[in-house]
Amino acid sequence: MSDDVRERWESRSIAVIILSASFILLILPFYITFNEFFTSVVKSIGLWYFIDRYISPIVAAMTSSMLQLMNIKASFSGSIVYIIKSTEIMALYIAWNCIGWQSLVIFSAISYLSLRDSRLPRLEKLVIIILGLEGTLLINIFRIALVGLVAVYFGKLHAILFHDYIGSLISFGWLLGFWYLFSHKSSRESLEDEES
Repeated sequence: MSDDVRERWESRSIAVIILSASFILLILPFYITFNEFFTSVVKSIGLWYFIDRYISPIVAAMTSSMLQLMNIKASFSGSIVYIIKSTEIMALYIAWNCIGWQSLVIFSAISYLSLRDSRLPRLEKLVIIILGLEGTLLINIFRIALVGLVAVYFGKLHAILFHDYIGSLISFGWLLGFWYLFSHKSSRESLEDEES
C-alpha cells in the first residue's frame, strides 16, 4: 500500500471512530427503545416462552462456565446462575429478555443489509456471518457474567444500572466494532483495487 493510500485510509479510520462514538451517544436511547419494541413483539407472538424454557438455561450454563474461566466459583440450575463469594451465594436469574437475542436479530439484519450487495465471495460472507454470530453470542455471555460480578461485588442496584445501560453499550459497541472492522477491510480492499 502506498503512503498516499495509507494516509487516506488512516484519516478515514480516525473520522469513522469519532463519528461512531458520536453516533453511539446519540442513538443509544433509540437502541434501548428499539429493544423494548422488539420485546413487545416477541411477547405478543408467544416466542418468549420458547426462549425462556429452552434458550435461557443454555445461556445460564454458558455464563456459569465463563465465570469459572474467570476463576469465579459459579454453578447453574435451569435459568439461574449461582455465584459463590466466600460464604455468600448470589442467585442471578437469566430472564428470557436478558440473554441478548435482540443483538442477534440486529446483527442478522445488519448482515443482510451489509452483505447483500457486497462483492465478497460467498465463502467469505459466510465466514463473516459465522464469526459475527459467535462473537455476538460470546459478548452476550460476557455481558451477563459482568452483570453477575457487579451484583456480587457492588450490589444489586449497581448491577441493575450496569445491566440497563452499560450492558446495552457493550452489545451496541460490539455490533458497531464488528461491522467497522468488516467495512474497514472492505474499504481497504476497494482502495487497493482503485490503486491497481
